[in-house]
Amino acid sequence: MKLSDIDLSNIKMVIFDFDDTLAIHKDRDFMKKHFENGQDSKNNYYLGAYTNPDSFYDDIEPCEKSEALFRLTLLLRERGIKMYCLSGMKFSFHLNAKQAFVDKHYGKGIEVISAASQELKLQGVKVLQKVTNCKENEILFVDDRKTVIGLLNDNGIKGLLADEIMF
Repeated sequence: MKLSDIDLSNIKMVIFDFDDTLAIHKDRDFMKKHFENGQDSKNNYYLGAYTNPDSFYDDIEPCEKSEALFRLTLLLRERGIKMYCLSGMKFSFHLNAKQAFVDKHYGKGIEVISAASQELKLQGVKVLQKVTNCKENEILFVDDRKTVIGLLNDNGIKGLLADEIMF
């Protein structure tokens, strides 16, 4: 499925993943290299995210926005479609850093929410569905993981891979 296959006039809510979807990591091996240095390195990573949320994804773990998704968010705002970011995270120490990145690069109004695992994203979507009072077929979810998109599609939610969105 491609974005052009979806009638946006029937969409009431769009949910984005964060890592390698809204935030494209400049160094894809950053986490692996960082965590190989031991527990202190892990603790410093989470401490850096927690204490430097406004600059974490610029200076410590550099990311850039997706130009295609940025253009999509502009289109969604024009149409008044509610947007969220649902990110799989072990800890919420970098939740504020993720929110700061989204606000800075995509504008205010996209709330970042965490799920403890990729599999729990479906439950998160169900909660947000109730919040926005919409049906499964009125939801679009954008993620970089095929397994997440497959899970959502199998449950009646339109899912697109981030790299399928082009303008």
